Amino acid sequence: MTFHEVFQQFCSSTSLRGAGRLVKAPTRHLRAIWAGYLCLMAAALIACVCFIAKDYLQYKTIIQTTIVLNDPTIAIPAVTVCNHYPFSKTAATLWSSGQVLSPTNFSHELRRTAFQLFNSSEFLMAENVLASDTKKVYYQSLEHNDAVNLSFSVPQLFIFCVTGVGPFVEISNWKDCSLLLKRVSLPSYFNCYQVQAPRDIDWLTLVLRVSSAVPNEYEEAFVQDIFEQADGIRLEVHENDTYPEPTLKGIHVEPGKLVEISYKTERWAEVDSPADACMSAEAASQRKIRDLDEEFAYSYEACLRQELGKLALERCGCHYVKYLRSSVPNGSHPYCGDTRIGMRKMLANIDCLNRLNLDSERERLSRSVCLMPCHFHYFDTVASKTVWRATQWQLHWLMQHSRCFRDLDEASKRLEMGGLPPDEERRLREKLEQASVTMKTFFETANITKAASADGGTNGFDESAEEKQQTLDQVMPKDDTNFAYVTIRRQSRNTVQKTEILSLGLSALMSQIGGLSSLFLGLTCAVAVELLELCLLRRYQSNQKRKENQQQLPQQVL
Repeated sequence: MTFHEVFQQFCSSTSLRGAGRLVKAPTRHLRAIWAGYLCLMAAALIACVCFIAKDYLQYKTIIQTTIVLNDPTIAIPAVTVCNHYPFSKTAATLWSSGQVLSPTNFSHELRRTAFQLFNSSEFLMAENVLASDTKKVYYQSLEHNDAVNLSFSVPQLFIFCVTGVGPFVEISNWKDCSLLLKRVSLPSYFNCYQVQAPRDIDWLTLVLRVSSAVPNEYEEAFVQDIFEQADGIRLEVHENDTYPEPTLKGIHVEPGKLVEISYKTERWAEVDSPADACMSAEAASQRKIRDLDEEFAYSYEACLRQELGKLALERCGCHYVKYLRSSVPNGSHPYCGDTRIGMRKMLANIDCLNRLNLDSERERLSRSVCLMPCHFHYFDTVASKTVWRATQWQLHWLMQHSRCFRDLDEASKRLEMGGLPPDEERRLREKLEQASVTMKTFFETANITKAASADGGTNGFDESAEEKQQTLDQVMPKDDTNFAYVTIRRQSRNTVQKTEILSLGLSALMSQIGGLSSLFLGLTCAVAVELLELCLLRRYQSNQKRKENQQQLPQQVL
């Protein structure tokens, strides 16, 4: 059977639309029309399949949103707080004693150097030196421990914390707060603190001490910071134990106000595709982010800042304060903006950083070393503020309730265990007696407002009446400007689940190709079986013909 005969047989029997008309059409012109139709439809099908395949290989995604009701895995996020004015009362003592370089002396040194350059007609360099009169450059010109000591410690910043579980409220001074605090050293705020609360609480309140700049002889500096100076607190709500970015993602908290930040938890699940790879939760949990002497959990942005900081240290020999610092700066590897190494050397470091082209390096790192985690949380926050109407006697008795019931519970349990030393047992019984007396005073007193002001020895906070009143005055000041009252509260116990899925998956790709094949040519999987059948028939016919030839050959010889 010739190829022409085989082709005619296939066209007349196939389910391919229009193929039968190639051999059954009565005239040559009609057969040519059907041949043109088949060629045109085949070309259109190939073009459409190429477009769909290209779209599939781009791995475009869409976001599918669902609501997880009463999510048991939900946890309150971490809160990072920074004081806009970074210097505590300790700073004035350190400056006056000469233990730490004061901002005034720092500014004098910059102006002296700029004046010398100005007289030498090096005007551009003189301008660059004067532009260094900022807190960030001053921060880099200090030893790390000095920068920590100038700013707020935990007892200087935190006054009280309040935690709530359902209708129950517990208030504690900073010593008794069941919170995990981690210091973060940033050039704009010096000491910031990341606050991580227990998972089982519903809301958290922080009462923070706010300091404002007071004109003095030690802070005649920072001319370039005129548009960055503010009073109050800078606060960021973010995922637990991750490196904070309060300057980019934080919000302002006005001093003397009650600020409530309600948040909605969003849990993201991204697709790990060749076009947009992501890091699994297991791999992310094994990687740590390091800044100075603190470790943090993995996050995409922190990883980029860590790697770029290492790159700057490797190529320029100094720590770039904009990024994370893999080690504490020292004499051999100082900050790039440290004025103590000399102004010319500092400006050379800045020029080296400008030549690094860190934007392209960031793009390279984001595709290899630092990947987005496949699973992460985002907190959509809404802030509102008002005046705090609390009174000192309310605050006093709330403190007493929390402390007394906690002491009663802890002391009772330890006494029940037994086996305690005599001194420890006596101390616990005194604590029980003290807590009982305080609560009886509250239960039996008709006017608890007067009892609060008269209560001295039974306050339960190991403070004198004068110290207690001073502590209360810090929270309820007369001028209402030296504190910040911040409440972090979830909007509901539901979680918004946002799952990234491929807009064109493998099943959708096959469906679209099948639909187009059916639309243009009526091409189905049956055509593949028909082609297989044709091949098998051709082989069978070839074998039969060969056998016939072999049988006829002896007869011809005879």
